[in-house]
Amino acid sequence: MARLGIDFGTTNTVAVIHDRGVFSVVLHRADTGAGTVVQDVFPSAILIDRLSGEQWFGLEADRLFGQRGPGPHHVFLPSLKRHLWGYAEGHSIASGHEARARGCEAAAALEQFDIARLLTGFLQSLADSIRASGMIDPAEPLETVITWPANANGAQRYITRKCFREAGFDVRSTLNEPTASAIELADCITAGRGVRKDDREPSAVAVFDLGGGTFDASVVWIEGDEFEVLASGGIEDLGGDDFDRTLLDMFLERFKLSDEALSPLTRHALLRQARSQKETIAGGVVRSLFLNPLDFGLDCSPVSIPVDAYFERIIPMLKPAIATLRKVILSAAAREPRVRTGPELTVYLVGGSAKLPLVARMVSDAFPNCRVILTDKPFTSVAMGAAICATDRVTYRDVFARHFGLLRLKDNGQSEVFDIIFPAGTPIPRRGESPLERCAWYHPRHNIGHLRYLECTSVGVNGLPDGNVRHWSDVFFPYDPVLPMDHRVSAEDVVPTDRFADMPACEVYRCDSDGVITVELRRPTRNDSRVHEIYRD
Repeated sequence: MARLGIDFGTTNTVAVIHDRGVFSVVLHRADTGAGTVVQDVFPSAILIDRLSGEQWFGLEADRLFGQRGPGPHHVFLPSLKRHLWGYAEGHSIASGHEARARGCEAAAALEQFDIARLLTGFLQSLADSIRASGMIDPAEPLETVITWPANANGAQRYITRKCFREAGFDVRSTLNEPTASAIELADCITAGRGVRKDDREPSAVAVFDLGGGTFDASVVWIEGDEFEVLASGGIEDLGGDDFDRTLLDMFLERFKLSDEALSPLTRHALLRQARSQKETIAGGVVRSLFLNPLDFGLDCSPVSIPVDAYFERIIPMLKPAIATLRKVILSAAAREPRVRTGPELTVYLVGGSAKLPLVARMVSDAFPNCRVILTDKPFTSVAMGAAICATDRVTYRDVFARHFGLLRLKDNGQSEVFDIIFPAGTPIPRRGESPLERCAWYHPRHNIGHLRYLECTSVGVNGLPDGNVRHWSDVFFPYDPVLPMDHRVSAEDVVPTDRFADMPACEVYRCDSDGVITVELRRPTRNDSRVHEIYRD
């Protein structure tokens, strides 16, 4: 039976299939006027006609936008994954200033589109393309292990898994992207050296995963067939997309053109050329980057930019990634004393953006005693690791990358405190294990509880969230026994009262093997309860 590992990436999505002992990258096809185009990646892109509602995904979206450009009602969304961060704050694409800050002006026109529907449509198109590849029997289920960033917030995890399932994938398991790469590396070393996994010495791998839109770092402890994430962190808005825009900005500075003066089609075409020029650096022999604006209808003289000047511009962008990796390694060492920054620690560079020679140089300079390995599979390492997991050859355990909890009132409602339910570093259950469970009992001081969920990377001295705060959906809990559990209320309906103080309330939190959390709200005196998926408004 064939099984899949899928890396849903910011720029491209990659699927690896395991069938009868062989791992193969799925090839995607699109028919064009010039013939059939075959690619081993499925662009994470969507083209929408806002007037008719018609949508194109993947190769078709990328090809049609490149050929025709946007019509008066067309919107092109080239990096869908970057917009999942806003799911819990309205379920829609980021808009206005926030969209422009994230490098996608088109998103400002997409407020009427639900992110979950767009993602499901994209994944249905991906499923169709996988089946059309002929690499899997049409009658077989799409048994899949999917990946997400180690630093993905809970809402991203929830919506990604939900949409994969609604698109027809049988999601067997999930894991974070750096862990998948660590599994791929360990499997490669084992196969290359002829070493049995049982004979391999326990070791740690620090994964530096710099992709198209996100940066992730994890330290994974490997012992035989078992992989345990010791610590994770990341930067959700750092990746190749940002480096492309930086290079384009440098070209525009030389042209003396403003970004606002470009049409969407011209800007996208220039970004593609900037990306193409950036990718020539990987070989280590290119010394300058060239762009001829006449090729794009711009009345400017051709210019070239020294690679060293480009590197100087992006060094400040990479420094936070190095600092994050160092913090993650220190956190892992606190949990496992055998983790040391020496020759016994391997730093594995993965992701398409890790091909820039500057990345390896900066990591090597920051960790001079560690063994730094640049993957030979920058675009497929994650999907390959996921496919290995799909074969049930290994077991793995992830951890919470952030603190998860909710704001509660204290001092008779005069101040707030962050009640941490699952602290950062808490191990997540393995597949097949019982969900992680936490209970909170208390005596209500209001008629209705307003439960405001969020996650963060740190807590300040005042006991409140501090650092990379992400809000989830608010939940209202009727303490008044007259009100049914599903009664629709708002914050304006909440009134302080001691009338229900003798009716204890209970919240039961459960985290499954995918890191997805639900809360069961209980009123023991009424013997009723309700389970709430925290991400859903």
